[in-house]
Amino acid sequence: MALKDKKTNKAVNEKTDKKASKKTNKKQKSKIINKTTINIATIILYIIAIVAFEILYCNAIFTVCRVCVYISFFVLYFIFKNKFIEESLKVSENKYKRIFIYLAIIATILAILLAIAIMMWNPLYKRAVAIMLITVALGTVFIIHVSNDLIKNIAVVVFTIGTVFSISTKFNHALDEKKHFMSALNLSYYNWDYGKNPVTDKSIEKLPQLSKFTTIDEFLKNDYKPEASREVVKEDIPSTPAEYNQLLYVIPAIGVWIAKLLGGSIIDVYILGRIFNLIFYGVLIAIAIKLIPYKKNIFMVIALMPMSLTLAASYSIDGVCIGLVFIFIAYCLKLKKEKETIGLKDFLILTALFMVMLLAKSMAYITVAFIIFMLPLIKTLKKNKKYLPIIIAISIIACIVIVALAMYVKNTKIISDTRMEGNISVSGQINNMINHPLFVVRVLLLHINNTLLNFTWLSYLHQMTFFGTTSMQVMLIMMMFILYVSITDDDYNFKIKDKVIMATSFMLTFLMTSLILYISFSEVGGLGIGGYQPRYLIPVLPLLLFGVSNNRVKSISGKNRNMNICIASAIFIVIGIVQSIIV
Repeated sequence: MALKDKKTNKAVNEKTDKKASKKTNKKQKSKIINKTTINIATIILYIIAIVAFEILYCNAIFTVCRVCVYISFFVLYFIFKNKFIEESLKVSENKYKRIFIYLAIIATILAILLAIAIMMWNPLYKRAVAIMLITVALGTVFIIHVSNDLIKNIAVVVFTIGTVFSISTKFNHALDEKKHFMSALNLSYYNWDYGKNPVTDKSIEKLPQLSKFTTIDEFLKNDYKPEASREVVKEDIPSTPAEYNQLLYVIPAIGVWIAKLLGGSIIDVYILGRIFNLIFYGVLIAIAIKLIPYKKNIFMVIALMPMSLTLAASYSIDGVCIGLVFIFIAYCLKLKKEKETIGLKDFLILTALFMVMLLAKSMAYITVAFIIFMLPLIKTLKKNKKYLPIIIAISIIACIVIVALAMYVKNTKIISDTRMEGNISVSGQINNMINHPLFVVRVLLLHINNTLLNFTWLSYLHQMTFFGTTSMQVMLIMMMFILYVSITDDDYNFKIKDKVIMATSFMLTFLMTSLILYISFSEVGGLGIGGYQPRYLIPVLPLLLFGVSNNRVKSISGKNRNMNICIASAIFIVIGIVQSIIV
């Protein structure tokens, strides 16, 4: 009897669940925003963006490369769409989200009409119009799919408005992009020894420095034939490969290789390599956000700054550096929260992440490792004495590797930069520092005053080179926004000791990156440190911002906080795109 009653109850429950499911489906179908409409709208908006890119940006010169890319993208979209749509539907009840969606769709329709009007009035603006239309269409896709899932939000940004930077930013931009591109190009020709024996491609080499999208017609033609050449003019510094670790260029090199293989134009080659670098950046940031147990939004707002995305959506290695440093920081904080003692496995993973992080900028971020003093090291050593010999052995090996890398960097990487005028000498600068220590202190204090305490310098986190004369005003508002997020992101508040350790790690990194440039990029005995830019501190910026919140200031977090912060970041991204079109 009991078994029969159980079966009866199970059948009743199944019927109830089916009825509830049918009601939910009917309820969803009755709404304007549901799974079907989101899917259809997304496809239509992407098609609008593709048509605008092909007709207006690429002069209707079609290539097999781009067709293959579009097909691959839609295949991936249909594989993963349900995961993103489900997250989007969870926040579709929010009336402000719905209003944003409706406004974005209206904006897309108006943008199409405006694009037609501008093209009829003056076709010379077609590429600017194309970027505007693509931004609005992909911005609408972003608004539709943004949710409270931070990792999915990173993916949404990368495959929507983030991608626009790959076509709006000047080709061979001012931050040595051509040198970084040449490194990726050499790898695409299977040349790993490009430091000593570089190759070039004479057709690609014709693309000038700082080529704006308005001047690329010649390089959109589909008659480009890849051809490696050993005729590299080494005196032409921007046309020689950057001498960073080859592994940093593997991903964009794959994009370059695919574009060449599929018969893409020179611009196709440039753009696809940029997009691959951006996707890799998105993957690294997603891993970091997944690992870090708290303060996730701080990672996100820094990673989604227009400057961060501009660097990531080009051949610069700065995006990869940001991602690698973020992952190391995230894993350290994960261990701090979850482990009372550090096990051998954790130690090995931490060591591996540290070694990988050393690839970034020729060991410039080695001092980030100071944050390991936040971990329970003494407690770990007392509790795991049996592992002590292994830990010591690994530590010794790690030290040997670091010393070997340092010697390698000294012998091959830190060389006098010939782009700077005056007496630039690594050995001369080191000797001058040893002989005049008080002068070094004076240089340091002046450097801090001219950088960390100088808003004009800080405003280059939204650099005028890319975003024009209004960049400083935008940066001021964005800094206030980032500070607000940092203060209110109080899901965990660090102790004073931990804040001191993080601030010290930040300052040590500031000193290390400054020292490298003073030795290799500044005149011997000079008071200034040449070429020091705020972008070098983006990877360690979270270490300062993590310590801003405290127990005295409590915020009331809404259930859609993650989504709202991401939308606010997206507004700054769109502003950055508009600025990059105008500049």
